[in-house]
Amino acid sequence: MIEKETGLYSLSKDETRLVFRTANFIADQGSVLHSGVYNREFSSWLASFTFAGIAYFFLVMSFGKEIVFYAIFMVLFIGTFPLFRKYVFREQFLETVIDRAEAKVIIIRHGIRKKVLETIPSADITGLWIDTQLTEIVNRDGVEFVQKISAQHNAAIPGFGEETIFYSLKLRRADGTDRTIFAERSMQDVIAVYDEIKEFLKI
Repeated sequence: MIEKETGLYSLSKDETRLVFRTANFIADQGSVLHSGVYNREFSSWLASFTFAGIAYFFLVMSFGKEIVFYAIFMVLFIGTFPLFRKYVFREQFLETVIDRAEAKVIIIRHGIRKKVLETIPSADITGLWIDTQLTEIVNRDGVEFVQKISAQHNAAIPGFGEETIFYSLKLRRADGTDRTIFAERSMQDVIAVYDEIKEFLKI
């Protein structure tokens, strides 16, 4: 078994099976609520605070103000934060499984639930290629707003608001359609994965 893992993806393979897994499978910078300002940790914090706040409100409405309710609020707030982060606001991953023994390629999305997006016969894969896409900034006002907020908090976001080139690794099917399995700004990383998968598929 050969395994390779970076901050962008993981890839493991043996004689009959290759598994490629990544959270970067959409060539998109995201909304103006950039990950540096509005991310999964903040979403989890907000959800746990809201949940604990609602519980505290009902307790106060039912039994009046008690010091113990503050303790319950803090326990719920702190206790539910990792649960929201792990199960509700967890990062989505795309997994591509190339199985030589069963002559098929399986594309799976892992999020709150595991979902098989597609099962493709290996004979139906005719090629592997890298597409280039330039992402343009649509909402300039939104970008300026986020930049101002970041500056006020001394938390500048490098590269935010700039046009970006994405390199997308795609499987080409016999019918001419493509399936994107990896999208990243670093061409070197995409080429590294391209070489591994191309060698394994022997196409």
